[in-house]
Amino acid sequence: MSAPRKNIMLGTAGHVDHGKSALVKLLTGCDTDTLAEEKQRGLTIDLGFAPCRLADQRIVGVVDVPGHADFIRNMVAGAHGISVVILVVAADDGVMPQTREHLAILRLMGLRHGVIAVTKIDLVEPELRELVREDVRRLVAGTFLETAPVCLLSSVTGEGFEGFFDSLNQVANACAPHSVSGPARVWVADVFALRGAGVVVTGIPTHGVVRPGDSLVLWPGGRSGRVRRLEVYGEEATEGLAGECVALNLADLDHQLIDRGMVLATADVPPPVGMAEVELRRLEGVGGELKDYAEVQFHVGTAAVAARLALLERAPMQPGERQMVQVRLASPLPMVTGERFVVRGAAGGPHAQGVVTLGGGTVLGVSNVRLRRQRPWTLAMLAARRDALGSAKTWCGLLLRETGCLLEPRELARRALLRPEELTAVLEDLRAGGVLVETRGGRVAHREVLAQASEKVLAAVGAGHRSHPKRLGSSAAELLPTVSGQGELLELTLASLLAAGRLLRAGEVYFLPEWQPCLSPAEERLAQRLVAELETAGWASPTVAELAADLTEPPAAVEALLRLAAERGILVRLTADLFLHRTALEGAQQVALQLFARRPSFSTMEFRDALGVSRKHVVPLLDYLDQLRFTVRAGHDRTPGVEAKKRLPGARLVSPAEQRAEGADRR
Repeated sequence: MSAPRKNIMLGTAGHVDHGKSALVKLLTGCDTDTLAEEKQRGLTIDLGFAPCRLADQRIVGVVDVPGHADFIRNMVAGAHGISVVILVVAADDGVMPQTREHLAILRLMGLRHGVIAVTKIDLVEPELRELVREDVRRLVAGTFLETAPVCLLSSVTGEGFEGFFDSLNQVANACAPHSVSGPARVWVADVFALRGAGVVVTGIPTHGVVRPGDSLVLWPGGRSGRVRRLEVYGEEATEGLAGECVALNLADLDHQLIDRGMVLATADVPPPVGMAEVELRRLEGVGGELKDYAEVQFHVGTAAVAARLALLERAPMQPGERQMVQVRLASPLPMVTGERFVVRGAAGGPHAQGVVTLGGGTVLGVSNVRLRRQRPWTLAMLAARRDALGSAKTWCGLLLRETGCLLEPRELARRALLRPEELTAVLEDLRAGGVLVETRGGRVAHREVLAQASEKVLAAVGAGHRSHPKRLGSSAAELLPTVSGQGELLELTLASLLAAGRLLRAGEVYFLPEWQPCLSPAEERLAQRLVAELETAGWASPTVAELAADLTEPPAAVEALLRLAAERGILVRLTADLFLHRTALEGAQQVALQLFARRPSFSTMEFRDALGVSRKHVVPLLDYLDQLRFTVRAGHDRTPGVEAKKRLPGARLVSPAEQRAEGADRR
């Protein structure tokens, strides 16, 4: 039975030759310096991983990072997965340049837990040990390590190790397990090929859970591979959690195509992007001013690429300042919102120090769209994203508001980096808070989206009144462009406005409550004559042109008045130039019901003979009955539609499945 685990990673930090690897060996029994060059030079060059057993027998991981200035890139690659840091300072050296830079990087990466180890105490007198302790306390003042325990120990003699181990356990116990929400996602730390096994990739998942049998996509590239088996801390496991060091044995991928800085993720994780929106915090006292479009090295996860910084608020940017920035990458990276990053570059200024850590922060958005500088709405949007990132509920609400349209829950889950079952609970919270609106089809939107759509629809209806004063209102088809063609959103919006009394409906058109069409007395009289003519004509209605000729009126004026009568529900419009009185339509439906009472269907000719009118009138009338779902066309015949079935003798309720099937037949 495998040992119990806690999905957090311990990690070392500190200057070169301060005893980080020796302390890890004492703590875990593992020598993490495995490269021949590391043995030859006596210093850590690349990342080393080892399992560590806590006092309660739970297993956590340890990542040992290089301390030399030449290998800061590797240090940052390891720091992305650390939950608890062990900041190592040698008693015979004290605080050194990489001690300061590593601490700055850890702060930028958002760490909250740690312990300080003052090593090599066997090499110095007790008085010097205390001086180093005080020096370290001054260094960490105002940082997340301000109240961290400072432990004096020797990895050679073992002095002080017990107290260090106790303190480490207390800090590790206080650190919450890494969140495992979202689809599985792993930054590649290392890759190699094993004879008989194939490709093995190691890394620390940032999201989710990975299991044998999972299909993962490699980004960049988009190639897929299947997890044959996995190990966690060197032991075979049935799952690897975010925050644990995993080794994945992959099928269908060539190890030569995989490198550090790539990502393995489930298919619903977004692909790489060439730009990212971030909040950048400059370190105090490091480098000079940062100019707009400055070139830097951008570090995120285990990746590092060249990038330029488009300063969105002001330029230049001074040490100690914060602002929103768009990072424009030299090559795409598979990063996601919420990830921490570090930027390094030329220090500049009067005391140039070469390449240093300039700052870092949090990724707020990923895109391939260049943002314009000094746009208040852009800055407000990014600030809202920054404030929402800590809460799945707030983040999903913000995404819905930003989208400005209806979304399928699956699409919202993809954008929010949540699994579908996780999103279900979030939607329940949003629903309970009155934030969510939903369609009958299950799509969702923010209530502010509905409010904005309502104002647009009201404005469009008002504009229609002003443009067409002789019309009663606007149809749903005419209002559809106001909501970017989103039919379900328009349906929700119209229903909301009708329920609130802000719109009224007559027939197929919508109008403002205070609106009345502007007709002259002569036009009112003509409208009444036209309605009377059509009522008398019954099923054999004259066309618009025929009515205009009979009454010696302009066809456009006749058409406008007929349309108004149709909007009022007095007439129905069968075609562009053919209207029917409402009573004639009801009579035609009765005739159809009589035919259906005799047999299951009737032909166009049978309906024509029953009405006693020409085919010119019957065909558009039947097409209109199809639109009303009163009849359904089946070849040359008509069968009862949903509405007819409700009125037939012995009628039964029509199930939703039948209604959907009927709709599919019509399409």
